[in-house]
Amino acid sequence: MTEEIIKQAILFCVTFVANLFASVSGGGAGFIQFPMLILLGLPFATALGTHKVAVVFLGIGAISKKKFDPTFKFDKTVSIIMLLAGCTSVVAGSVIIVSVPSDIAQIVLGFIVIASGIYTLVKKSFGATNLENRSKLRTIIGTICIILVGLFSGSLSSGAGLFATLTLAGVFGLELKRAIMHTMIFVATIWNAVGAVTVGALTEIHWQWVPAMIIAAFTGAYIGTTLLTNLPTKKVKFIFSIVSILSGVILIVEGYLK
Repeated sequence: MTEEIIKQAILFCVTFVANLFASVSGGGAGFIQFPMLILLGLPFATALGTHKVAVVFLGIGAISKKKFDPTFKFDKTVSIIMLLAGCTSVVAGSVIIVSVPSDIAQIVLGFIVIASGIYTLVKKSFGATNLENRSKLRTIIGTICIILVGLFSGSLSSGAGLFATLTLAGVFGLELKRAIMHTMIFVATIWNAVGAVTVGALTEIHWQWVPAMIIAAFTGAYIGTTLLTNLPTKKVKFIFSIVSILSGVILIVEGYLK
């Protein structure tokens, strides 16, 4: 009993911190939360399903704060793409067997995430303003990226939020804070709910730990979204870049240790 209480206390603290930073930076909770579930003794598949259930409440926490932000507006085109193309890709990614060894994919992904973080850090115009006139080419490229991110979200546990935010700001041209809110609503909430149902149908979920993780994820996301609303875009971009770089390092280290 004492060991179980200690595990849940550790999990609560880790989940709270991970979701706090994820709600400000637009992703990255899985880089910390998912490995912690494995370290605490859950098998890979069970940890994946449990993680996805908990991360849904990252999005719900962000949405509950968004209700009090009258400045936020949905991008209709982006919303439709993320619902139709994104959700379909998440289901496909959850059931398709990936032939590439996970450690190699993880290391390559780590370098991509680091490069993305450095790019957003040095490019001053990244996510600074909304792109008013989006070309058809941008929409097509963005849709392809969302499909790939959806496949990645369904098949692996970490990085989808960061890549979705990068796509929304860098390709679709959304202002960074607006892009992060779209990520919280569609990726964190809807995509992870779809993924949780799909993975839950294929494996078991460790429901004993879910309540503590839900409370931690919700409160962390709510507080983080409050910070996001009040922080200048430059500071949000800096946090996004640093989280991306650190997440990439974690991915590479984990990939080598497998």
